[in-house]
Amino acid sequence: MTVPDPQTISQHVQWLLQWADDLVRTRKWTEADSVFQSAVKSDRTPTSLIAHASALAEQERFHESICQLTKAIDIAVPMGDRKGLSTIYHNLASIYREIGDTKLARRFQQHAVSMTDECGSEELLGLANDAWLARRMDLAECLAGTAADIDDEDDIPSLEAATTAGLMSSILRDPREGIKPLLRSLSRHRVLGEWRLMGIDFLNLSVLFGELGRHRGEMALVRRAIRCFDHAPAPLSSVKAHRLLAHLERLHRLRKCDPCLN
Repeated sequence: MTVPDPQTISQHVQWLLQWADDLVRTRKWTEADSVFQSAVKSDRTPTSLIAHASALAEQERFHESICQLTKAIDIAVPMGDRKGLSTIYHNLASIYREIGDTKLARRFQQHAVSMTDECGSEELLGLANDAWLARRMDLAECLAGTAADIDDEDDIPSLEAATTAGLMSSILRDPREGIKPLLRSLSRHRVLGEWRLMGIDFLNLSVLFGELGRHRGEMALVRRAIRCFDHAPAPLSSVKAHRLLAHLERLHRLRKCDPCLN
């Protein structure tokens, strides 16, 4: 999810959003929701609605997040706020990818790109993710690599761009190439206390371990992902990870069976 530009709002609203963000970091969700709502009432721009939507998505309250972003569109369109609309569409694309609606994700990502005067790394990463979901692997790798290159040129290293590019390259070529970028990402998310993102890192690492035939490590990483999702909390991701673990455990039992006994 992309956060809005705080420079477009009053100091009072900035203070409220910072307070809400601090509450989110300490997982005081109810208090954070209340402060976000106060910010929305005092804000005539879509900024507070976008910020609240991002916090809701972090808790995997995706339906509520979509509702907030829809309200933000109603404000941004009459204002002609192209930058705000780009952020809203980019975040909607991220949510629809999370819930598995690839068609809507791709559509909103294209809307986001159409609203920007210059296609940056975030837009390219969104397009890369959509290409990956559409099984256009080479295109996905090229877009992710370009996103990482843009950040290098601007001297603003993006962990997400580098990690995504490394992961896509490793799955297409050598799975070992993606381990180091993912470990860097995991370390960064651990420092920030981003438990949900740590869980996603562990799941991505489990994919690479599976490709390398290290199936015990693959299952151990999924278990660690589940612990992260439960701590976050990230209920939808936890359910998916539990299903994946059950599938891997069934495969493990099958591998242990002697086919000559069947």
